[in-house]
Amino acid sequence: MVVKPPPIRTLHFGRLDASDEATQDPELLLEGYLDYNQAVYKMASGLAWYILGPKGAGKSAVFEHLRLKWAGRHDRFFGVWDLRGFPVADVTQIHTGQSVGPSRTQSAWEFLLLLRVFQSISSDNGLDASEEFLSLRKELTKAGLLIDDWKLSVSRWSSSGASFKLNLGFLGLDVENRPVGPLEVTAVLRNALERVQTTNRHIISVDGLDSFFLETNDDWASLAGLVHAIESTNRFMAKLNLPITVVAAIRTEAFESLESTDSNKLKSHAVYLDWSPSGVSAESKLWTLVDTKVRVSRPEIGKFTSTYLGTDIGQGPYSRIPDYFLAYTRLLPRDLVALLTHLQEVHPGSTAVTEAEAVLTVQNYAEQYFVGEIANNLAGILPDRVGRQRKTTAFFEAVKSVQAAEFTMHDLQADLDGELSDAELKLLLRQMFEIGAIGLRTRNGSSIERTDFKYRKATPVAFHPRRIFLLHNALIAAWNKSRA
Repeated sequence: MVVKPPPIRTLHFGRLDASDEATQDPELLLEGYLDYNQAVYKMASGLAWYILGPKGAGKSAVFEHLRLKWAGRHDRFFGVWDLRGFPVADVTQIHTGQSVGPSRTQSAWEFLLLLRVFQSISSDNGLDASEEFLSLRKELTKAGLLIDDWKLSVSRWSSSGASFKLNLGFLGLDVENRPVGPLEVTAVLRNALERVQTTNRHIISVDGLDSFFLETNDDWASLAGLVHAIESTNRFMAKLNLPITVVAAIRTEAFESLESTDSNKLKSHAVYLDWSPSGVSAESKLWTLVDTKVRVSRPEIGKFTSTYLGTDIGQGPYSRIPDYFLAYTRLLPRDLVALLTHLQEVHPGSTAVTEAEAVLTVQNYAEQYFVGEIANNLAGILPDRVGRQRKTTAFFEAVKSVQAAEFTMHDLQADLDGELSDAELKLLLRQMFEIGAIGLRTRNGSSIERTDFKYRKATPVAFHPRRIFLLHNALIAAWNKSRA
């Protein structure tokens, strides 16, 4: 007797947001986690300082997995610093006593990061520390420096100055009658950390930067300062042989666009969550991720693709459903989870998915998820806040209105005349390319030589606004565009 597989509606593929999954389905992030590119292992070992990838690649999932895995352990400490809504640009204006510039910004971030380190290590029951360390903790707490959220404090420090009343006589420092600034506090923190020892592992994760859209030059300067402050802090911890690491999740394009003479050397401490090398077939690591999630509650299922997606189809160049599905994503876990969630609505049963059901799934996913995801990734890109939302909406509507899937910047300019400047149009087109919404086409005479999307690494390609653009497959489906 042939045993039917469980209905697709009963399977769990994970959630679009890692924090939601950690709260609602923590077992999927524990037992069902795929450590792609050894991101968790390298972070836990202190080798990784930066987790890089586009929005939806699983950067936050790396943090959530390790946080859950270490929960309750007395020898492992995982601190979360979520910068969503944090006044990141204001950090460049914190009064450290230095002249305005990269050094001051980095110093301000080092001040904040060392406070986080101090806060984490203070909770370590295995810490070998002196009475002076404990006294310093009391002083920092009294001064309001050891808190979970500095949003109001950073805004105040950037506008009216950063000074703190601390009694540091127990350290031999006579500052009782004058306030001290961030640089002096940083020096005290470094001195205190030089005098402690622990064998327990500490990680401070810096997350929430996906919602930080680099709106001004101060934002770019602040991000560069943060990246280098993380390097400086981690090297200092390593010099002291303290098992403490600060790790940040950053969009790849933001990291690689930093104005810095040293950012290239930091790549040796970066883990890239790039899922494209495994391709779009049933052997893609993205399907391995799906299998890992599904087996948490349904261990009897071997491979999801062979169990449910084995029907031959004829959709353009795609004869297999797994390839067809992945071709309508940007090879991101979030996209595939969204698509499979729509599959559950179209085909909730146990039988193999039909071609018609696969096509309807892709259509629903493209219209109800993909279009909105692309629109969200355009928010905040234009630097001028005045009229920014109106301009971005006009641009998106112009792209939606192009006659065919293949178009040029000139095709948009007629619709946007008087709405956007050429510089603004180029900026939004570049962002469309960076997020995988459009690809660049290379023609040789009347024939197409190749099409390059950002998430495909077969051939390195640089964005240029005068190239021929091609809409992503999901946008072609959602907007019913002709490919000719």
